[in-house]
Amino acid sequence: MEFSKSSKILITLWIFCLVGFKALPLQGEEQNRFQIYPKALIVLDGNNIISVDTKNNNFGQLGQYKFSLDGTGLASTKPEKLILAKDNFSDRYVLLTGKISVKYKSGIDVNQLTQDYGLSISSHFPNIRRVFLEVNPPEKLQDTNKILLNDIRVLKTKLDKVDYNQFVR
Repeated sequence: MEFSKSSKILITLWIFCLVGFKALPLQGEEQNRFQIYPKALIVLDGNNIISVDTKNNNFGQLGQYKFSLDGTGLASTKPEKLILAKDNFSDRYVLLTGKISVKYKSGIDVNQLTQDYGLSISSHFPNIRRVFLEVNPPEKLQDTNKILLNDIRVLKTKLDKVDYNQFVR
């Protein structure tokens, strides 16, 4: 059977859309998306002074940040208040800020929401019903994200991240 050029294009686009949508994480999968490394040490090395052995799996680099998975080898430098995680979807390391972005339903009292979970507001954008909540200690980040996602007042949650891999070539 012979297809016209436009039919081939439509079929190709349809297949591409199916594959693309299948590859995107669903909201339920988002809550288990990251593997957090609680012992990791992250330091800012803007002048590229710290050498990282790329053959050693314990060390890595994300943009100007260097990290040690087990917290050793970088002790002489000032650590950053970021959280190292591995994105289970893309298999890349990311830096998390320790905040959760929350999109909430209209008419919700955000202060009550934060009080219910013992969280603090980092930033609030009421016009778009979005709030960034700071989680302490950071080890509770994923659990808090799951709990918030199951709250009927919440539409969507997302861990706030800085992914420097997208800029490294």
